[in-house]
Amino acid sequence: MPANDAIQAPIYHTLIQEHGDVVATARKAAEETQQTAEDLLDFSTPARAGTPAAPTS
Repeated sequence: MPANDAIQAPIYHTLIQEHGDVVATARKAAEETQQTAEDLLDFSTPARAGTPAAPTS
């Protein structure tokens, strides 16, 4: 079944009404987690505010 056929399925809309859009919620959480990981693992810039910087001599 093509992806656009799922949009036409009435059961999908019923499930969203009953349980919320779990797929969209999971997608948002994954994107936020990915962004957090990218920020934490970005060593190309100096430490951000609130993060202690390495001491300089």
